[in-house]
Amino acid sequence: MPVNRYLRTVPCTIIEKSPRIARKASITRVTDVIGTMMSPFFGFLTRSFYIKMILVMLAVSLIPLIVLSYISVTVSSSTVESQVNRLNAQLVNQVVDRIELTMSRFRELSEQYSRISSIQSALVSPSSQYYEEVVRKKDLIAVLSTASAVIGNVEGLQVYSAATDEVLSSDEAPSTLEGSKFRPLIEEFLSKCGSSLFLDKSTHPNVPILQNSTYYIARIPFDTFEDLRGVLLISMNNTQFQRQIENIQLGSLGSVSLLTPSGVTIATTSKLERSRDDARTRSILSRWAELGKPNQLEMGTSIVSVKQTKTFDSWIVISEIPSQELTRSAEIIRRTVTYFLIALVTIGGLSVIGFGYQLYRPLQAVKRQVDAIKKGNFEARVTHFAPNEIGDLGRMLNTMAVRIQELLSEQQESEDMKRKLEIRALQSQINPHFMYNTLNTIRMFAMLKDYDNINTLMGKFVSLLRYSMENYDQHVQLQQEIEYVQDYIALLNMRYKYQTQLHAEIEAPLERMSIPKLGLQPLIENAVFHGILPKKMAEGHIYLRVYSHESAEPAAVIIEVEDNGVGLDEEQLEKLRIHLQQEQIGDNIGLKNVWLRMKLMFGKEAQVQLSAVASGGLLIRFMLPADTVRLKEGPHG
Repeated sequence: MPVNRYLRTVPCTIIEKSPRIARKASITRVTDVIGTMMSPFFGFLTRSFYIKMILVMLAVSLIPLIVLSYISVTVSSSTVESQVNRLNAQLVNQVVDRIELTMSRFRELSEQYSRISSIQSALVSPSSQYYEEVVRKKDLIAVLSTASAVIGNVEGLQVYSAATDEVLSSDEAPSTLEGSKFRPLIEEFLSKCGSSLFLDKSTHPNVPILQNSTYYIARIPFDTFEDLRGVLLISMNNTQFQRQIENIQLGSLGSVSLLTPSGVTIATTSKLERSRDDARTRSILSRWAELGKPNQLEMGTSIVSVKQTKTFDSWIVISEIPSQELTRSAEIIRRTVTYFLIALVTIGGLSVIGFGYQLYRPLQAVKRQVDAIKKGNFEARVTHFAPNEIGDLGRMLNTMAVRIQELLSEQQESEDMKRKLEIRALQSQINPHFMYNTLNTIRMFAMLKDYDNINTLMGKFVSLLRYSMENYDQHVQLQQEIEYVQDYIALLNMRYKYQTQLHAEIEAPLERMSIPKLGLQPLIENAVFHGILPKKMAEGHIYLRVYSHESAEPAAVIIEVEDNGVGLDEEQLEKLRIHLQQEQIGDNIGLKNVWLRMKLMFGKEAQVQLSAVASGGLLIRFMLPADTVRLKEGPHG
């Protein structure tokens, strides 16, 4: 039995333990696979600066941004409120300054016109002559109308004559004081016995003309020790004051009001009903008086600035900004600052994670290598290679520097060969053209059987061919080119009855400067055939000037070719300038060819200018950078 039991229990034990062993084996295999996959990653963490620099840069960059965000959001409300208070006070001061300026102008105008002799002389006793009386009144009304037009923004001018008891106006027909609408104002002024009086709608609520206008009344003459002749009234419509404040924007609920000392509204930007607005201004003035008339006060949820003018009118300016406007502005600022700083935190975090590894010490060596390459020093090499990505970058930079150096050398050789080929191609266009013109001249003398001239011409022609067709050097001294041009002109003078004189003014030592061979001959040929010969002068002149222009920026060497021929008009000059700007060489062998060769030799900074000469003819000026000009040694050096 024990044996049987043993035999029966063994298979059961094996069946029960096999799944556990399998699971342990599977876990081991998974762990091994994970370890194999994560080993490079942990190796990277152990040898690289990346994680350490990420933690440091996050602490250095993101924490200050978070603190700044909190501070900005916290202080935005108080900052907005203080700024609004300051701006509100400035606004009230500006409006008060405008009102005071207007009132001062009222007083100055009244005093000025009450002293005018033409007005005073018109206020005399009625004349027995009806015609004289009419003329006197007409002249006075004309003076008032002219004054009203000159002043500009007043409603009108009126004069009361004490002698005739009439009121004369700039815009109304004359009337007696009894029937005039200005009677209450004039009678009150006369009862005061002063030099001037200011009246607005608060002084006489029942006088209709004071409900829409403000009046300044002055005595005529102004000085009280003189006998009264009359009274001058200057009126301004209250809409003038409304225009001074109507463009002030304080939000949808804010307002600016202009009040009399008694609280009557002269002008306002409030959108409330008149009764509600009057109640609002009365409560503000009452609170303002209780607090001792401060410049600013709080009324409920509003910020109010109040100021009273110091002129005779003593008007009051009230500016009110409800807290809803402040809250709205503060909320916009808080939202904007929050979004902006969240974006900065996000961008900063991504930047730290993406580029933090670049701050490792070997990066300084790579930076020096990059700076050297940027400055054109491709001999510099990275000598210290760290066992990380920066080290690999340093090796690649060394390889790149070597390759760039090789490519630059190959490119330089290619550019030199290309320049030589282009110069030869450009020169090859000139030689056949020149030979054709010269042989045609020889043919003409042969037809005339002028053997002496043929002999002379052939000698010069051979000399010219030797110079123009030698290819061992594409650049020659300026003096050699001038001698060649002189021989060329001598040939032309033998051919034509019109003579051409060449005047050369060369600054030393520029006679040895290097220029393209046959660089001047096409210019001289154009000057002769297109300028001098068509003018049919007995003698033409060509001026060749070469000099340095040190005061230019940068310094330049100037080559000028000027003739006294027929010249070109401005339209033709503009077409020629456009033609010179085109890069295509074409088949032309004149100025365009010379200009292309000059640019090939002296670089893209070289310039050409064409201008008409005042006395007739054409001036061609080449401006060559001084640092590209070389002095050439040769038979003349």
